[in-house]
Amino acid sequence: MSPQKKDETQRMQTKPGAGDTQPIQVKAAVSDTQPIKAAPSKTLVVKKPKLWRVILTGILLVILFAAGGGALGYRSGINDRLNKQNEQLLSEAALQYQYGVQQMTAGHYDLARTHFEYVLKIYPDFPGLTEKYTEVMVQIAKLNEPTATPAATATPDNRNVETLFAQAQQEVQSKQWAAAITTLEALRNADYRYRTIEVDGLYFIAMRYRAVEMILNEGNLEEGLYFFSVLEKYAPLDKEAVNYANVARLYLTGASYWDLDWKQVVTYFEQLYAAMPSLYDGSMTAAQRYYHALINYGDQLMNKKDECSAADYYYQALSMTPTDDLQSAYNKAYKICHPATKTPTEEFIEEIPTDEPTVETVDPSLEP
Repeated sequence: MSPQKKDETQRMQTKPGAGDTQPIQVKAAVSDTQPIKAAPSKTLVVKKPKLWRVILTGILLVILFAAGGGALGYRSGINDRLNKQNEQLLSEAALQYQYGVQQMTAGHYDLARTHFEYVLKIYPDFPGLTEKYTEVMVQIAKLNEPTATPAATATPDNRNVETLFAQAQQEVQSKQWAAAITTLEALRNADYRYRTIEVDGLYFIAMRYRAVEMILNEGNLEEGLYFFSVLEKYAPLDKEAVNYANVARLYLTGASYWDLDWKQVVTYFEQLYAAMPSLYDGSMTAAQRYYHALINYGDQLMNKKDECSAADYYYQALSMTPTDDLQSAYNKAYKICHPATKTPTEEFIEEIPTDEPTVETVDPSLEP
């Protein structure tokens, strides 16, 4: 066997024998032995944030969260307080309303009226309050009226008056006082015997609030007082209505002295200026009348040579509305009341010698 064939025979042995301990030698091609070059990879550089920026961002976030939480807490606190106040008012109104119902059931209508008026003041929209207040005012009016036995008459057709009555109730509920009075008067003209007590109660309430409306909003003081005088014939007025009637009378009384007695005008409108300066009579407010009265009374005092008192009234008017003419009048009255004092003349003052020793200067070159 040739050496070449022998070599090929040796290469064909793929399975070692039982006693063969030599490893199989496999010749690799030249291309298989080349090293594999890995593709160049890019290095990812992660920049770490600076520590002071992280701290500052955290502080800002904490401040923002705290401010937001504080605002929400403040708003929630306000809402809670308002709700608590409303609950307290409602609770107090309900308690006073029950007291009023109890007093009305017992026939103590004046006490019941006091409780209902308190509820009207603190919680005017309390359910059923208007009806009960109307009922108690009707009972008070009924007690003050003389009773009479009505004559027997035929039953009238009440369809029209029932419509008017329902309309009047709705107008009173919606506080349309003038319209309610007109409707109730039409009802009375149609049938004055229809539900007299209830109609009178609605009429009393409508006239009461209409009188206040005329005095405060329309400057119709005289007609408002007339309404109050009519109501007083049926039942006593409540304290608030009495106060409005008093200020209206005070205004009209003070205005009656206009151009006749300025001192009286000042006296009356000084009180109104402190209590209700915006009260109006269709021409001027109480504050405006007080202002003009001060000036006119000051002029009157100037004519009487009472400049000091005139200056006081001018000064009060200046504190309300300063003008050039008023300032000039005040300056004139003040100068007459407080004349300037004479300034002392300058006199020659002889110099008086003093015993203080004089300080002599020494030439430094002569010092040892």
